[in-house]
Amino acid sequence: MNLSKNKWLKYKYLEHSSSLIPYLPRTKQFSHHNFLRMMDKYGQVIVKPIGGSRGRGVYQITNLGEDLYEIHIENRQLQFTGLNAAYRYLKEHVRYHRYMVQRLITRATVHGRPFDMRVIVQRRRHHSTWKVTGKVAKVVGHGYIVSNIERSNGKLMRVSSALSESSLRDMSKTMLKHKIKRVAIRSVKRLDRLFLGHRIYGLDIGLDQEGHVWIIEANLFPSRSHFRMLKDKSMYRRISSYIRG
Repeated sequence: MNLSKNKWLKYKYLEHSSSLIPYLPRTKQFSHHNFLRMMDKYGQVIVKPIGGSRGRGVYQITNLGEDLYEIHIENRQLQFTGLNAAYRYLKEHVRYHRYMVQRLITRATVHGRPFDMRVIVQRRRHHSTWKVTGKVAKVVGHGYIVSNIERSNGKLMRVSSALSESSLRDMSKTMLKHKIKRVAIRSVKRLDRLFLGHRIYGLDIGLDQEGHVWIIEANLFPSRSHFRMLKDKSMYRRISSYIRG
């Protein structure tokens, strides 16, 4: 597998930074043992492919109580009696691919729908200073779990607008945006040691219901399409300018 697309490798590398551990949802390689332990500890997990993209093949598993478990894939929910039955279903469907199991972060919501953010961090050619050149909120489409806009028929919003309309509306937008920027830059400075010479990262960053920042994943070849879709093209132009040099 291409190292730049290996989510497990990037997670482990970030995890070895003590300053980033508080922002990383607990993640293990998918196995029967790890799945049972994570479900026992958290009650809700995400199972996703190590080399996946665009929200494909992502499962959300929830303990409903009374030995009932729900698996949510795309816009469908399936129920199973017993955790082993849920595991067997997952094992059957992911058997040809490497997966990991991650603690589910209960994301803040906009009008009842979870959202997270795509944050672009770049540096100019021959410069060492990293800058956040764009950020946009991705609101999950109705009935889905992933924030990929095409996959879930979700919507894009400016981060300020999303925060103003979100379940975090009573918190300081300035403070939240500062925390997002700080964690994004810190993450990229760490990854820069692994991917020498790389000049652009797209971080998927979430906020939980308490406003805590979580690093969902890091992409080395982020699409600019989110920013091209916005009415205001200034972030798209800035990102493109940095790509050129």
